[in-house]
Amino acid sequence: MLNRRSVILIDDHALVRRGLAALLNQSKRFKVVAEGTNGEEALELARKVPADVMILDLAMPRLNGLEVVTRLADRPDRLRLLVVSMYDDEAFVARALRDGADGYLLKHALDDDLFRALEAVLAGEVYVCPKIDRERVKAVAPTETDVTDREREVLQLIADGLTTSELAERLFISPHTATRHRANLMRKLNVHNPAELLRAAAARGLIILPRQTE
Repeated sequence: MLNRRSVILIDDHALVRRGLAALLNQSKRFKVVAEGTNGEEALELARKVPADVMILDLAMPRLNGLEVVTRLADRPDRLRLLVVSMYDDEAFVARALRDGADGYLLKHALDDDLFRALEAVLAGEVYVCPKIDRERVKAVAPTETDVTDREREVLQLIADGLTTSELAERLFISPHTATRHRANLMRKLNVHNPAELLRAAAARGLIILPRQTE
């Protein structure tokens, strides 16, 4: 009997996790060894639970998947990262791969490509969903900024709709410090109001804006 490869699932939607877990556990090649619902849990599980691959959503509360990929640069060599997302924006794909993701798969392609993507990243290959234009991803120039880890966290909380006081409470900082972070970000991204700040940050792949429902 072949050894089954171990998988950590990170997605804030329970229905998605249950579906993926059932699909993987029913196969003879993979088994789910841990699950998490946000980016902070992803970081903790990556360091505490031995696994072959982590399947990671992008749009999650508290810490988004792009930030998780960046912070897992020092993860165990064995652990591969497969990003699974509804977002096909070239900036997100480019940043995820640049910062250490081993593959990027669109959620609407899961039925066709999940196992192919898993086998590829476990073989040491970089996998990009066939529905994503690789050439356009390659054309995305890396954007260098001096935005810190904490400032990226602040950006995502602003994108999630938190007020300055809510942001301060979430990060255990004073409202004055939260306001200073916001002002520093506007200066660094050369913008003049909150709407411009979010657009500029999203264009650079620093945050994930929620999609508008149709």
